Amino acid sequence: MYSIGEFSKITQMTVKTLRFYHEKGIIEPSYVNPDSGYRYYSERDLEVAKVVNTLKTLGFYLEEIQGILSEVDSDSELIEILQKKKTDVERKISGLRKLTSSIDLILRKELEDKHMKDNTTEISITTLDDCLVVSTRWKGPYSDTGKAMPALYKAAGRHSCGPAFNLYYDGEHKEIADVESCLPVKKAVNSDLDCKTLYGGQCVSLIHIGPYDTLGESYKKLFDYLNEHNLRPSLPTRETYLKGPGMIFKGNPDNYQTEIHIPFE
Repeated sequence: MYSIGEFSKITQMTVKTLRFYHEKGIIEPSYVNPDSGYRYYSERDLEVAKVVNTLKTLGFYLEEIQGILSEVDSDSELIEILQKKKTDVERKISGLRKLTSSIDLILRKELEDKHMKDNTTEISITTLDDCLVVSTRWKGPYSDTGKAMPALYKAAGRHSCGPAFNLYYDGEHKEIADVESCLPVKKAVNSDLDCKTLYGGQCVSLIHIGPYDTLGESYKKLFDYLNEHNLRPSLPTRETYLKGPGMIFKGNPDNYQTEIHIPFE
């Protein structure tokens, strides 16, 4: 038999904990001296203590442990309980993973929104100057812009003098857009493409930083500004590609810079 102090050393449970377990009927000493009240523990009590420590480590609550000790008489019954606990834990883990995924989606959306807010310059009212351009007008999906640009640079040759831009003649988003791709040139060039003076005028503008599929957020800011200031937008709108994909290397879309101009009456 072991005194409570010895039992405490062996099981690594404090005397206070052992007394508490005794009161709860979890680990009861095999013998209590009726005169002194001293508690004494047996080898059987050590086995019970090991089970209690193991179940605590596995995440069982004291109430569960108390029920197990009172109901379980064999290893097979304990294994059955542990299997059920494992199933419960796996179910909780699955739920937590789904919760984590949901939180990740929210956080990612917040970061994207913040990125969008940070990656646009202030809206300004500017006056576009008249400029000489070589241009080609076409209809097709917006992604066909990349097909139009090489012809412009080939036609302009060494006379190009600024970033290329698109003029959009539709007042709405369309699957087949009416687009004019333009490239500023220093002097008139002989080409199968148009070479003409493009007239300027007042517009609201900002520089959008990021991929092209997020341009809508910047257009929203510009339209909100126009509405707040009672300005009526007109066509064509202009997107100047200050920094975008090259002829060979596409670069990082997060670093693309597109200046948007919306003229107004």
